[in-house]
Amino acid sequence: MREKKVVLTASQYPLRWGSICTEMNMIPTDPLKSLLLEAYKPCRFFGQCREAQWRPDSGHIPRGYVGATGSAEDVEVIMVFSEPGHPHDGESYDVALGSDHLMASSTNHAYKSFKHGTDLFHRNVRWFISQLYPDMTFDQQLRRVWLTEGRLCSIDNEIGSTKDRTCAANYLVRQIELLPNATVVAFGGKAKHYLKGLGVDFIGAYALAPPGANHRPARPSWEAAIAEIRRRRNAP
Repeated sequence: MREKKVVLTASQYPLRWGSICTEMNMIPTDPLKSLLLEAYKPCRFFGQCREAQWRPDSGHIPRGYVGATGSAEDVEVIMVFSEPGHPHDGESYDVALGSDHLMASSTNHAYKSFKHGTDLFHRNVRWFISQLYPDMTFDQQLRRVWLTEGRLCSIDNEIGSTKDRTCAANYLVRQIELLPNATVVAFGGKAKHYLKGLGVDFIGAYALAPPGANHRPARPSWEAAIAEIRRRRNAP
């Protein structure tokens, strides 16, 4: 395969397509991969989701998810956030290379952001996962967790409210159905809103991103969620 350079992140990680797909192996397990590839055709709900934007050259594509790198049965925890934040400076995707490449590029960007703790949100997520799997490397932890969004596209006002459940009803619920052994945790009010009324059992916690993450009850809510995950994991 002819090597192509990917233009994708503000953090300037020049990676080849082959290295994204094989060396890093951050593509989710196949049922999830097949589902999420639908969002890169592009997604048929653009227009119906009024705030969703398809502007790959400025970083606006469905993104923000990573994990489930083993089998679907290995995944024990699904961490649901509100939606991806605004693209990082310089984040860009080459739509001409196709949907598989867009997925690989976006998961690689998410992986690097969590791996290196780009923002407070990424560092808080790493802390949460490490309480559950303290003896594993991050790559090993990603076999056990699926990090995803209530909706896969950014919205203009990151801390504003939104009532649109279109993405959750068509993508999030199906993601959860494909991971039958996982406990679902919704972080923040918007993540809870996306899941309510969709028949999904979940644990609620404060957001891992500011401003919710800065509130005094945030850490106790995360600790309570960790305790409940452990209880369910050890239940007969």
